[in-house]
Amino acid sequence: MNTEPARLIASITGGVAALIALLVAFGVDLTEDQKTAILGVVAVAAPIIAGLFIRQNVFSPASAQKLADTQYQAGLPPTEAQPPLPTPADVN
Repeated sequence: MNTEPARLIASITGGVAALIALLVAFGVDLTEDQKTAILGVVAVAAPIIAGLFIRQNVFSPASAQKLADTQYQAGLPPTEAQPPLPTPADVN
């Protein structure tokens, strides 16, 4: 789910919509305007929340290459979790 922001946003929005329906079913009196306002806030907040979670797990290729280069220059072997990126010489 960390690589698919649309799925996370849809999950958050769907969960809030289901929670509103549940509250109404148990007698919480919400007007249509209140429901619309709550879903409007969620529509704005969900992408922000998703972005915060996803940003922690996504790296640009340049950042990954810089990390690999730093490890190489320090004489550290690459780890399984952070294998070195191929150089142009490796690709050709």
